[in-house]
Parts: sequence; structure tokens; C-alpha cells
Amino acid sequence: MNNKKNIVITGASSGIGSAIALRMANPNNRLILLARNQQKLDAINALCSNKSAEVMTHSIDVTEYQKLQDLITEIDTQHPIDLIICNAGITNCVGRKGEAETWDEITQVVDTNLNGVLATINPLISRMQARKQGHIAIISSLAAFYGMPITPSYCASKAGLKGYGEAIRGWLKHDGIKVSMVYPGFVKSDLSDQFISDRPFMLTPEKAANIIVNGIEKQKPSITFPFPLNLGTWFLSVMPARIADWFMNLLFGAGKR
Repeated sequence: MNNKKNIVITGASSGIGSAIALRMANPNNRLILLARNQQKLDAINALCSNKSAEVMTHSIDVTEYQKLQDLITEIDTQHPIDLIICNAGITNCVGRKGEAETWDEITQVVDTNLNGVLATINPLISRMQARKQGHIAIISSLAAFYGMPITPSYCASKAGLKGYGEAIRGWLKHDGIKVSMVYPGFVKSDLSDQFISDRPFMLTPEKAANIIVNGIEKQKPSITFPFPLNLGTWFLSVMPARIADWFMNLLFGAGKR
């Protein structure tokens, strides 16, 4: 009898995604790992397999929307997905002298971080509704609560995920589908290395993965970390805009370039 839990992780080749895969690698889980870089996927596959997990990998860019939706449908047909962790994402910053992001940079970030997640989840919803079970975890960011002036398009994409995740959580509640929104602060990775400012309270990917997986296992609707950065971003979202803007520019604005 095969009662493995089927877990899909996007953006699984590095950073938080690979750390989550390693954290969840055990004989009871079938890990289905998606990312663009097959070579990195192969390396994570080997590490997870060494922990007795069954592993499958697929090299795909989440902006290939139709191909992605077809793949998710195919995976779910073969191995009904119990948990999907939408982690794939990129970032971009304004120039060091305050130059605007280009339109190509903006669309690449939004297409990956927002539309890529929606395309990942959309083909699963009706299938999970039919089964009356399933768990969707979306990796957003604390930047969804108040935008950082150094990375406008990234903040916009993560705020979009926040709104989408909160909406489908209420919509799918009565279908037995759990939705966990994850709001990390700075986590050491290739992505965070692109930020041109200070990165306070930065965590290792392993520490972040441990917090995320523990929260998912407890079916928490919202997973925010680290403290006190999560508390600070919440206060920014409710305090007067002039004060919040002054504080964010103090941390991330022109004076920090």
C-alpha cells in the first residue's frame, strides 16, 4: 500500500526552496521538485534521496504558463497533490543612483512572482475541491505589508500574492482546502544578495525552512518571521504614511545606496 504524501515545491533548486525540500525529505514523502536549473535539481534530488525520500524533478520556467499548467495537471493525475509550496521567485532593485527599473525588469518580476504562482495553483483548485482536501502554501514576503523603496516591482508582486492567498483561503475553506501564506524577512540566498541595502535579522535558508515547514504542518494560515522584523512591518502598515515612509527611507532609501 502506497500512502506517501505528494508534495510539489516550485523554485526548489536553491535558497528557501531547496532547504524546504531537504527539511521534508523522508520515506513518507514523495517530493516533486520544479525549477529552471536541472543541474541544481539533480543535486537536490541526490541529497533528498539520501534521506530515503522518493524524488521526482521537472525543469520548467514558471512563466511558461500553459506548459506549467499542463505539467501540474499531469503530476496531479499521476500523484494527487496533497501539498503544493509555491516558492519560485526573483527580485530586482532600482539602480544604485536611483535609476528606475526597466519595463522588461518589472514584467519579468511580476510574471514570475505573481502570475507564475497563479498559474501553478489554478489547475489544482478544482481538483482539490473535488477531493475535498489539499494544502496550498504561498511564499510571499514581509515586503507585502509595506513596500521597500529599493525594490518596487518585487514588493508589488509579493503584495499581490498576499491579496490572492487571503482571498482563496476564505473561498476554499469550506472545501476542506488549507491555504498557508508565508511572509519571510531576509533569508540568505542568491535572491537576497541582489538587495543593495542592509538586510536586518537575516536568517539562513535552513532556519527559514524549519519555521515554514513547522507552520505548514500546524496548518497555520499565516507564517511570518523573523521577530521583531515581522512586528515592525505590521506597525509600518498601520502607522501614518509619512512616518512609515520616513522610516523605510532611513533603512532602504537613497541614503543607503
